[in-house]
This record gives sequence, structure tokens and C-alpha cells, in this order.
Amino acid sequence: MALTKEQILAADDLGLLEVKVPEWGGSVFIRVMSVGERDSYENEWMANKSTGVTNFRSKFLQRVLCNDKGELLFTKDEVEQLAKKSAAVTGRLWEAAMKHNKLSDADVEELAKN
Repeated sequence: MALTKEQILAADDLGLLEVKVPEWGGSVFIRVMSVGERDSYENEWMANKSTGVTNFRSKFLQRVLCNDKGELLFTKDEVEQLAKKSAAVTGRLWEAAMKHNKLSDADVEELAKN
């Protein structure tokens, strides 16, 4: 069956992944970024390739950490606060978020080349 534009736009394809964070006393959800959000993140990544992106992981997590309704937990203005959290915890969340968003090591390497 061929999909219509309306069916495509109405589809809920930003699936949620629950991740337990015992260090924080509960769970968080990770959502899939929209293509526009991913493009924005990759553009920032590529624009700052030579110097690196400040708070690289925290900026990614800000775009994907959410509640069980898919609403983001952090705003762009709160990235600095998120960056002060444990590298062990946020590293684990970042890895889960990369996998959930289908960003592989090969994707990261490809961005680094461009």
C-alpha cells in the first residue's frame, strides 16, 4: 500500500527508549531526533570540526533526553548544567542515544572526514 503525505506526516516515528539511571534514582527516556534536528546537530559538528564542538555529548543529549511523552527534559540554555553531570552516566546515555538514533561509529568517522 502506498502511503499518502498525510499518513507519513501523522506517523509517530520518534520512538522512545527507556534507560535506567540508578545513579540518578530512576529512568530517563531517549527519543529519536527528527531529520531537521539531526541535520542541525551534524551541521554544527561539521562547522566546528577543526576546533571541536564544546559540550559535544551534552548538546546531543539535550536534543534526545525526554520524559515518557517525548517532551525534552533540557533546553539549549541548560546544556552547561547537563555538562556538569557524571561523565560515566552521560557517556552511557550518549552511547544508548547514538544507537537509538542509528548513529554509528562509521557515521561519526564520516562526519569527521567531511
